[in-house]
Amino acid sequence: MTGELLAIVAPVFIIAGIGYGWSRAGYNFDTEMISGLVTNIGLPCLVFSTLSTLQVELAALGQIALAAVLSILTCCVIGAVILRITGLPIRNYLPAISFSNAGNMGLPICLFAFGEAGLAIGTGYFMISAISQSTLGVWINSGKLSPVEVMRNPVIYAVPLSLMVRFGDIGVPEWIANTTKLLSGITIPLMLLMLGVSLSRIGWSGMRRGSALAVLRIVMGLGVGWSLAYLLGVSGTVRGVLLLQTAMPAAVINYIFALRYNTDPEAVAGIVMQSTLLAMITLPFLLVAVLP
Repeated sequence: MTGELLAIVAPVFIIAGIGYGWSRAGYNFDTEMISGLVTNIGLPCLVFSTLSTLQVELAALGQIALAAVLSILTCCVIGAVILRITGLPIRNYLPAISFSNAGNMGLPICLFAFGEAGLAIGTGYFMISAISQSTLGVWINSGKLSPVEVMRNPVIYAVPLSLMVRFGDIGVPEWIANTTKLLSGITIPLMLLMLGVSLSRIGWSGMRRGSALAVLRIVMGLGVGWSLAYLLGVSGTVRGVLLLQTAMPAAVINYIFALRYNTDPEAVAGIVMQSTLLAMITLPFLLVAVLP
């Protein structure tokens, strides 16, 4: 079991660690360019290549999409109540404790834990999370709702297209299939490198303020994931992916939004950093619980 856990967890933290070390050593890493490549090319190709070819039931994707919506909304409600009771500003901290790192960290963990099927189902969760961050997350941080931001995300067009191909018995020319598969291969390694680089650029000054909320992100995510898995009656790979994605640490993009809208970025950085470190401890135990 130890070897199996290492095979799942080690690649994620090693590649992220390479990105962290690369940045700390002073080497150049054009985050804006890499982020653009991943967002506009890598992820759409990953979604299309994964969902259009894998033998994943539409019902499973529907289950994970519903679970993703419910988990994010539940975390937002619980988080808002806790922040209100403790007197902490909801606008500053709610996104960081509600939106998990379902992309950079969640997708590779789902892939290594459950194979290609896990990646496909994990992508379904990530799609809901990405849309929520671009709408609800921006709304909470800025006080404004911008549907334009959502429409600029190419991933939302790749999902229906890939589902039409997969479940509509539409043949894809081999050159298109090979091209999207090849381009999809850059996505996960670059996302992990970006995660490491992003963490290296986050300051440590907000650690004390973010420590309790970092614990809350992991504990709340685990509790919501387990509860929804039971209430929705999901099982197998869908259940495992749901538990893993809800238990991920705070997404790095929360820090980016906090910088953009000046919602206590130092404390949000502390939440991201500490919840990521905490996930290194909790993930092996969670994997033992969800692996078949």
